[in-house]
Parts: sequence; C-alpha cells; structure tokens
Amino acid sequence: MLNTASYANYKVTHSDETFTDWLVKSAKGSWSRAIAHPFTSEVGNDTISTAAFTRYLIEDYHYVQDLASALGFLIAKAPNMASKARLSEFAHQLTSNEIGYFHRTFIELGIAPEVYESTKPNSVTRSIGATLLSTAGKGHYVDGMATLLASEWIYREWGHREASKPRPGRAYLAEWISFLATDEFGEFIDWLKKEIDTIGEEERVKRQNEISESFTHMCELEGEFFDMVS
Repeated sequence: MLNTASYANYKVTHSDETFTDWLVKSAKGSWSRAIAHPFTSEVGNDTISTAAFTRYLIEDYHYVQDLASALGFLIAKAPNMASKARLSEFAHQLTSNEIGYFHRTFIELGIAPEVYESTKPNSVTRSIGATLLSTAGKGHYVDGMATLLASEWIYREWGHREASKPRPGRAYLAEWISFLATDEFGEFIDWLKKEIDTIGEEERVKRQNEISESFTHMCELEGEFFDMVS
C-alpha cells in the first residue's frame, strides 16, 4: 500500500520523486476524477452540448476574475524578483489573451455582456475563488501556489491529453484545447512545480501536510465544478 501519510514516508520508497509528485499521490481519487471527468473528454471530442459549454464559460469567466486577484497577492508575497516577474507574466496573459478568448466566444455563442457580467456564479465557483483568495491572501506563499498549481495543472493535464486527438470541429472548442496544450502554459506549470518543490521540501511536516490539504481541496473543487457545468 502506498504510504503518503507524510512526505518523508513517501520519499523512503520514492526517492526520485518530488514534493509535487507527493501532492498528486496524496490527493488520490480527487486528482484523477478531475482530470478524467467526462466533461473534459466531451470538450475534446466535440460532443459537449452548447448549453453545457456556455454554462462552463460563464462560470469560468467569473473564476478567472478571482484568479487574477489571487495572483496579485502571490506577486506581492513572491520571495524574489524572478518569481514576481513570472507570476506577473501569467497574470498579463490571463487578463489579455484568455479574457479575449472569453469575449470572442461569448459573441459567437450570442451571449450579451449584460448576461455574462450579471450572472451570479454558482456556489462551487464561489468556493474555488474563495479558496484561491484565502490561501493566496491569508496563507503563506507556498499555500497559495499549491492551490494555484492544482487548478492550473489539472487543466494542463486534460488539455494536453485532448490535444493528442483530432481537434473539435467547433472553432471555440479547438482554440480552448490548443491554448491548454501550448508550450508556454506547460512551461508555466513546470515553473510552478519547481517553485513549490523548492519551498515545500524544506517545510516542517505539519506545514507540508497543510499544503497537501490545500492542494487536495482544490482538486476536489475542480471535480465538483465539472459536475456543476455538465
């Protein structure tokens, strides 16, 4: 039986693996459920209903606003200029390219600004935003980073998987898959992992477990988010 009770225990039999590898193993089913959720393959297979993807897009639009605010906290707490710059680059991409995608797709789907701006996010979307803002704003830098990693890494995993298939016929689905599979996004995920590995491995056992709890909780919420919009 895999012993993930602590990072130290895990390293006894997995000496070549990292702190973020342990976070994934500790998350167990919640990580796998989010990545393999039927919603993700339906997007890649072009079988998702327009209504479901519209719900997803509106909810995700509100999530991105909370994510942008959480990045502000993380930029302020980052330990050096290199880390501040890397997070700032991601925040710029999020608030320009990604928001641009949302606006173009809303137009294509016939969703007026007054609709997507005034729609109240679902309770799960609010929980995801609150978790990001709480860990990034009130917690330690590494707690916020672990929560961010869980959310973004899940998207990278399923997006990269779906990108290995023929692209969906609907252009807005194909563009979303292509975005998740870009080298730039993959490089950002790799940087997040390295940042968290460096800090997490040096933390005390209690703190490591707290970081793991934050990571797992976000994985659980992501699975619930896909349930909600499907």
